[in-house]
Amino acid sequence: MRKVQFYGAVSIDGYLATTDDRLDWLFKTGGADQAPTAEFMQAVDTAIMGRRTYEYTMEQTTDQLINPYNPLTKNIVMTSDPQPSTAHTTFTNADITNVVKQLLTEPGQNIWIVGGSGVLMPLLTADLVDELFIQVAPVLLGDGIPLFTKVDYTHRFELVETNHYGQLAELHFQR
Repeated sequence: MRKVQFYGAVSIDGYLATTDDRLDWLFKTGGADQAPTAEFMQAVDTAIMGRRTYEYTMEQTTDQLINPYNPLTKNIVMTSDPQPSTAHTTFTNADITNVVKQLLTEPGQNIWIVGGSGVLMPLLTADLVDELFIQVAPVLLGDGIPLFTKVDYTHRFELVETNHYGQLAELHFQR
């Protein structure tokens, strides 16, 4: 059965990136190479992200792959201004909860939620996220792009595991 999983890193104060979308604070944090990213990514065949995450990733990678561990990963980019789709990337302004509900009816591997609150929060609100893998870097940014935004409900997860990779602490939660 497919799972919907968030996998990503934040600062101690909960930011995914700086206000100008930089991640240099994360790349300067030792330990990312020790995390089991390859194992996680090999179990993923669909990645869902916002346009900013997609554009940043494309600017930073030479191979133009969101998931280098599974080059056949289908990328779904949520955007208010859809572009023509490519062989591995679909741009859509469809409701993200409907997109995920449809994906869950189809056979496949896990679904990776990439990026920020614009993608993650509607799925959390709809109770569609099965697991959160949150790596915390020992840096305070003070401001930036938050992983979570204000909600008017309580949503409880179970802490399944904690791991330590160099200077990163990884928290693994399940619904």
